[in-house]
Order: sequence, then C-alpha cells, then structure tokens
Amino acid sequence: MKSYTILISIVAALGGLLFGFDTAVIAGTLTSLKHVFDLNDAQLGLVVAAASIGCIPGALFAGQLADIFGRKKLMIVTALLYIIAALGSGIAASYTQLVCYRLIGGVAIGMASTLAPIYISEVAPPAYRGRLGMLQQLAIVTGILLSFISNYAIDSGSLSFIGPADYWRYMLAAAVVPSFVFFILLLFVPESPRWLITKNRDSESEKIFSKIYDREQAVMQVETVKNDIKAESAPRLSDVFTPRFKRVVIIGLVFASVAQFTGINIIFYYAPLIFEKTRVGGSVLFQTVLTGVVNLIFTIVAFPLIDRVGRKKLLLTGSWVMGLCMFTLAGLFYLNKIDNYLVLASIFIYIGGFACSWGVVLWVYVAEIFPNKIRGTATSIAVFGNWVANSIVSLTFPVMLEGLGPALTFLTYGLINFGMILFVSRYVFETKGVPLEKIEQLYTSR
Repeated sequence: MKSYTILISIVAALGGLLFGFDTAVIAGTLTSLKHVFDLNDAQLGLVVAAASIGCIPGALFAGQLADIFGRKKLMIVTALLYIIAALGSGIAASYTQLVCYRLIGGVAIGMASTLAPIYISEVAPPAYRGRLGMLQQLAIVTGILLSFISNYAIDSGSLSFIGPADYWRYMLAAAVVPSFVFFILLLFVPESPRWLITKNRDSESEKIFSKIYDREQAVMQVETVKNDIKAESAPRLSDVFTPRFKRVVIIGLVFASVAQFTGINIIFYYAPLIFEKTRVGGSVLFQTVLTGVVNLIFTIVAFPLIDRVGRKKLLLTGSWVMGLCMFTLAGLFYLNKIDNYLVLASIFIYIGGFACSWGVVLWVYVAEIFPNKIRGTATSIAVFGNWVANSIVSLTFPVMLEGLGPALTFLTYGLINFGMILFVSRYVFETKGVPLEKIEQLYTSR
C-alpha cells in the first residue's frame, strides 16, 4: 500500500478526531455548567445530547449531498461548522446559546461520521480497507483522549491566564485548533475517484487511482467501477427501499443503532458523574483521562485484527466482554462495594472490549456493506440511526442514573449487550477482504 493512500485517509479521518473531541469534551464541563446555568438533570442531559441531536440531520443528509457535490466539498463544510461550534460554545452567554452551538457542532459531527467512512472506503485497496477504515475510529478515540487531557490540563490550573470561572469556556473552545488544521489539510486531498467516475470525470479519477495503485491496476479500477455504474440506473432515494437493497439497508441501520446501546457513550459523556459515585479517591478528571488512554490502546491493539480475524468474530467477542462488565458494575453498585478498584477495572475492561470490537468495526462496516449505487444515501441512513440512538442514550442516562440508580441502569445495558450477540450471529455477514463491488453478492446469496 502506498503512503499516499495512508496520508489522504488520515486527513479524512481527522473529522473523526474532531467528532471524538467535540462529543467527549462536554464531560469535563458538567459540574460547572450545572452551577453557572442552574441546570436540572433533564437540562443537563439536553446540553450533552444536543450534539447527538444535531448529528441526526447532519448524518441523514450528508450522504445525499456528497453524492451531488462530492465528498471533499462536504468535508470542507464540516470543518467550517466545527470551527463555528467551538467558538460559539466557548463564548455562549446562556443555556439556550450553548445548546444551539452544540447543535451546530452536532451537525458537523453527523456529517463527518458519514463522509469519512465513505471517502476512506472508496480510496482504500480491498486488502487494506479494514485497517484504513479503522483510522476513523482511531481518530475518534484519539480525539476523546485529547479532550480529556485538555480538560484535565485546564482544570488543574496549569494555564495561569485562565481563571477557574472560565475553565469550561476554554474546554469547549479548545476544538478550534484541530478544526482549523482539518480545514487546511482538506484543501490538499483529492476528490473520491469513485465519485468522479459517477460524474463522468474518468481521466481525473484515473490520475488519483494511479497514486493509489500501479498504472495497470489503476486502469482496471476505473473500468471496474465504470462497469458497475453502467449496470445501474441513476440513484434515487427510493432505491434504498426496493426489495434488492431493503434487507442490507435495514441490517446497516439496526447495526449502527444498536452500537450506541452498548452504553459506551454513557462512560465517555458522563465519566466524571460515574466516578463521583465511586469512592476510590483521586482526581475524577484524571480517572476520565485514563478511560481515554485505555480506549486508544485497545483500538491500536485491534488494528491488525480487523482484516485477519474478521469483523464478525470481533463483534461477538466484544459483546460478551461488555455484557459481563456491565453485569459486574451492576452487582458492585447493588452490593454497595464501590470503594475498591474493581469498579475502575470493570470500566476499563468494558472500554477495551468495545474498542476491540464495535468501536473498530462500526465505521468500517456501515460504509462497505452498501453497493456503489446507494452507498452515500444508505450510509447516511445507517449513521442517522446511530445518532438517534446516541441521543436517546445521552438524554436518558442522567435520568436513569438518578431514578433507577446505578445498579439497575448498568444491568439494563448488560442485558442489551448480550442481546446483541444474537443479532450479530444471525444478521451480520463477514466482509473481510471482499472488494466493494462484490459485497452485494454476500447478502443476496443468503
């Protein structure tokens, strides 16, 4: 694989870094926001969930717009929205303003979570598509970790020019820096060669493919994609609901949605609130940083596994591990045995289980299972489902935590994780090493 392919995939995946940063940075500001704006649990849940709610239209329309205007142009728009959201959140003068800017940031996140996987899947050689697709998840977990480190550095007072009353503002505004870097780098990446062929720009496509493959393979790629497109009529929104595509679209939608019901984002969004309920001592924000470190380490561990072990085996193993960890947490809280490090260990093992399975597979799988004709629209629908589920989890968790208590809350998510084993076993098909143009044969033959 050429270094050029890796570099352009990394740039596209930087949208994922901002996705991770913007969604997780809120965790360090919750206590301050609750005090500054006098928020109740429902309002606090809305502040957290606003980004996820904004993701819904961002994800739903990004694929269609990318099919019309191109992947690159939409990623540039995404970078600009990130910048606006970060600056606006940092200067927000009211609860309403903060929610509005979080919604704008959510639109950017929703767009990035759709566009980056599509772009990477369309430039990646089949043998490396899983690992390159994982760059999106690696970027997300890196963004989460950077947000936790940034929060910890600001809260510790190491930046003397920031007063304690403004910590939360600088935490939220810190995303401006990586957002601007993302914008600049996007100016130097090419358009997706597969999208160019759909617009009859074959010569431009061949030049880009020539930087990804050798000359002979580049010509073959252009012909393969052209033949695949010629065999299809022009794409329409209604195509995704036809008998030919309906099954795979439903699988993709459910797959992306249930990934949120693993409960992973209740850990990242509400980590300080969870750690406050334990009695293991130490800095709550430092413990939150450790969750980001564990997430990054196990994502790197999974990097070589996705194209060797395969997507399905990783998902099944991860669901078992996460279910057991959630049951352990439920038991510890029920027995009031939360003054030991077993709570932290269970959370860290849970995060590792997610990072090695659903975390690395999600963004690869939802971009690769759909045929060229409907990939943009179908991926948008799948990611739309993911963010609807994310919004539900974000809004309900603080209420569940206070109303049901930690034991029943974690028990609920444990049961969901075990239920996902049945879904993966029955409906998820293996795509390891299969060219994009051949994947449709996997589910039509079942």
